[in-house]
Amino acid sequence: MLFGSGDRVQIQQVLEQLGKLATDLAAVKQQVADQQHMIDQARQDATAAITSGLAEIRAVAREALGRTSDAATGHLANIGSELVAIRGVVGQLDTRLRETPATASEVKAAREEPAAAPEPQPIEQPAPEPELHVEPASEPDPDILHAAAGIAHATVEAHRDTWAFLIQVASNEEHFHIPGRVEDHEGFVSVRFSGPSLVAAITSLDHVHHTAESPVTRAIAAHIHGKITTAVQEIIDRPGRDGDGTPVRIIIDDRAAADEASDIEQ
Repeated sequence: MLFGSGDRVQIQQVLEQLGKLATDLAAVKQQVADQQHMIDQARQDATAAITSGLAEIRAVAREALGRTSDAATGHLANIGSELVAIRGVVGQLDTRLRETPATASEVKAAREEPAAAPEPQPIEQPAPEPELHVEPASEPDPDILHAAAGIAHATVEAHRDTWAFLIQVASNEEHFHIPGRVEDHEGFVSVRFSGPSLVAAITSLDHVHHTAESPVTRAIAAHIHGKITTAVQEIIDRPGRDGDGTPVRIIIDDRAAADEASDIEQ
């Protein structure tokens, strides 16, 4: 039986409704995808914030434990030295008493005579503490800073503890921005830096290298500073005409070179 004109109109209306339903379904799917993307981004941001916070807490706790251990070790060493000196003096007095025996009359006279008041001993002034040798602060190389500021983005690859040290040193700089995403691969992190953040890191590391009291802190700051400035100096020596969007890689992972002879045998 052929459809009449009324049936065709109804079929057309049904088709239009199905088309609207398909459009609405596509919009709902897009909203769900957008919300899922927002949830994933929030999860990544929270993970990065937690990782950075834990790294800072570990670094501060490790430094506090190190200072406490150094102070306790120094006091114990001083006490041990004083005990050794006291034992030496007691041993010398005992030897002298054995070598010079006193006669009975001398012992009796010593008992009858009142003991003389001990002469006042001069108060020994504590020896002045040696002055800490700290290298005079110097201004960073302006060419290095200028070249670092022109870097669009760089990737610093280092151990998690090295990253925590860098955060602790440079976080107070005006132009340093803590990256929102830190990729962690079993303790080896990869962090994206901008040009201003590199400039802030270079200046803060240089300041710590020249002013920190601890030689260990100065050594760590100098090493990281050298790695960053070496990468920037290579850009100065071999500048590229046009950037291709590839990040500048700064790898802090020194190791000994492989033995060429052993490599050939293998």
